[in-house]
Amino acid sequence: MIIAACAIILAGTMPAAAAATMAEKIEQNAKKAATKTVTFNVSIHCKNCVKKINDNVAFEKGVKDLSVSLDQKTVTVTYDPARTDVAKLKAALEKLGYKVTVQES
Repeated sequence: MIIAACAIILAGTMPAAAAATMAEKIEQNAKKAATKTVTFNVSIHCKNCVKKINDNVAFEKGVKDLSVSLDQKTVTVTYDPARTDVAKLKAALEKLGYKVTVQES
């Protein structure tokens, strides 16, 4: 909806082809800005587990934010779905030696 409004505004101030190109770029940037969040139940048991996850999973492609809760035994990841997905993030945690399940909302 916002993209359509931008295209209408741009169409009145520049040639139609340029306005369409600008609207397409705006839409691409909006998609890039979109993120998803997933929470995993993970078999962590100490502060070293928290550190290990923070030191490794935070640098996986597409990870924007990472929160590890030792008390709840969860890992919450905000990620760019264009660069990664839930299966890849789960695999990254499992590679560290943990049992991992996706927490249902």
